[in-house]
Amino acid sequence: MKKIILAALLTVSTLTADWIGQAGLGYSKGDNGADYVTAFAGADLFMGAGLRVEYTKNFSEHDEFTKEDISRYGIFATYQFSLIPYIAITPKIGLVKTDGDFEAGEVIKAVSKSSTEFTYGLELDYYFNDFLSFYLGYTDYGNELDIDDFDTSEMDTSNYTLGFKLHL
Repeated sequence: MKKIILAALLTVSTLTADWIGQAGLGYSKGDNGADYVTAFAGADLFMGAGLRVEYTKNFSEHDEFTKEDISRYGIFATYQFSLIPYIAITPKIGLVKTDGDFEAGEVIKAVSKSSTEFTYGLELDYYFNDFLSFYLGYTDYGNELDIDDFDTSEMDTSNYTLGFKLHL
C-alpha cells in the first residue's frame, strides 16, 4: 500500500510540475583560484522542491602540488521559487563527498584523502525561455581536506559557478 501511495504522489507531482527535471553544466572558480567544471542532473518532485546529483572536477592545479586531482560528488535537496518573471532563486543543502589525490614536487610523495561534508549553496537563475536558463551560483564545501605535511589553508572550500540549465 505504501508503494502505491508513493507512486501516486510521484506521478501527481510530475504531472503538476512545469518540468520533470533539469540538467546543467557550469564553470566554477574556486575561492582560491582553481578552475572546476560542474555537471548536474535533478528531478523536480513537488511544487518547486527537488533532488539533484552533482559532480565537480578540477582542471587546474594548486601551486604547491605537481599533481592535484579533486573530485566532488554531491546530492542536494533543492527548492526553486520565482522572485519576478524570468528570475528565480534556488537554495540547496546536501552532502558532498570529496576525493583528492595529490603529489608534491620532487619528493614524489603521493597522498589520497577523502571526506564527506554537509554543504549548502544558492543559485540565481535567469530564464531565456521555458527550457533554458543561465545561473550564477555559490556552493560552500565545508572544511578543506586535512593532509599531513601540506598546508591546506589555500585549498578551495567553495565555488562560484556560472553555467546554464536545461529544463526538461
